[in-house]
Amino acid sequence: MREKQTITNEQLEVKLKSLRVKATFNRILTYIALAVFVLALFFWRNILAVVVSIVMVFVFRKLASRSNGKIKKLLSENVINDVVKKLLGDTVEYNPSGALNPGGIVVPFSYCRSSGSHHIKAVYNGVNIELGNINLIDEEERTDEEGITRHETSTRFRGPWIICDFGKKPACNVYISECTEIHRSIMKSNVNIDNEQFRERFCVRANDPQEAYKILTPQMMNSISAAADKSGCLVYMSFLKDGKMHIAIHTGHDIFDIGKSYDDVEVLRQKFSKELLWLIDIIDTLNVKERNV
Repeated sequence: MREKQTITNEQLEVKLKSLRVKATFNRILTYIALAVFVLALFFWRNILAVVVSIVMVFVFRKLASRSNGKIKKLLSENVINDVVKKLLGDTVEYNPSGALNPGGIVVPFSYCRSSGSHHIKAVYNGVNIELGNINLIDEEERTDEEGITRHETSTRFRGPWIICDFGKKPACNVYISECTEIHRSIMKSNVNIDNEQFRERFCVRANDPQEAYKILTPQMMNSISAAADKSGCLVYMSFLKDGKMHIAIHTGHDIFDIGKSYDDVEVLRQKFSKELLWLIDIIDTLNVKERNV
């Protein structure tokens, strides 16, 4: 990571605009090449045009991807890095292309692999934390009526993932998963929670219900509900035997997502700060020091 910003906002905005124009231009050329491919394959019956158009599709997609990669690198080094250090301190470790390990959550869907970005490690209010973007991806083979097998990939979860090391270790893992009516046919609680509102909103699982009761004090249940309210999305949590708490927030998008307009550096800096402060606020809400684990 860079210790300080080496270019001015004006210079950065010029570079971003230039790269955005290049990325847009190459995407347009990609669509044109795809159109030529369809015409050459189904109407012109021209094998040479088919081959050339396929090559051009890959070339233009590669060029557009390269420009987008440069945009992300510029913003990570000159904007996001500053935001992360300002809010979490100079000792924070930030890796734009890194990913945390997303294990230890019970979710109402299957997935076979994960990917991630913007991995952050820091000590916040005396607590070791990790956070970043996570995608949980499922892959399956489907065979149609004609016997053709297709390999399909779908993203089942996308959003920020937080790991907090509170240092207190329960005797078994305790999982708290927010669920909808549809999910209730998939996930079943095996812990009886007296709080009706909490019980209706969250599925709670643990090998030893007594460990769940120790964690889910009235104050902690209020904090979990408040954190879920602040997220505005489905939330999955766990208290693991290693002392770490996992919080997965199914927003459907990444933190530090550039969006469609990113020429104004100050606007982006404020946007990224707001996103990180939102995650920090959720950590503060869940850091109930009085809980007895």
